[in-house]
Amino acid sequence: GRGRFHRARPQAVSGRWLLVLGSDAPDGAPIQSAIGALRELGTVETLTPARRFQDDDGTGRLFTNRLVQLESPAGDEGLRGKLHAVERRIGRTEHSDRVLIDIDLLARAGVSGAWRLDPYAMEKGEHLRPHVVALLNEAAISL
Repeated sequence: GRGRFHRARPQAVSGRWLLVLGSDAPDGAPIQSAIGALRELGTVETLTPARRFQDDDGTGRLFTNRLVQLESPAGDEGLRGKLHAVERRIGRTEHSDRVLIDIDLLARAGVSGAWRLDPYAMEKGEHLRPHVVALLNEAAISL
């Protein structure tokens, strides 16, 4: 008889992203909540401890920031939507001076494994902000 051809089931291709977490809350609770929520999307590796930085907008506000790596089967656009959903779940609102949680997609690992700056992050100049430069330096990552 003839052999049967079985179509291979498509494997969920995993992507790796660099994310910058930020919060102006006086404690680290929103950052920890975000890390917990991100673990529902994939594997999270914290690349730096939580660090306090003065905002670079001249207001003098203090932010806690942390650099993490997320490995997830979500595609870029799907991931962006999921990150916004996490922000809303933790308490981010559009019309507030407070930034309870901010999750910025900074870069994605390319085929070679090297980090490639996210086009939207590049457009906003995220990678040049002092707190991001300090976190990248601490994690020994160059973009």
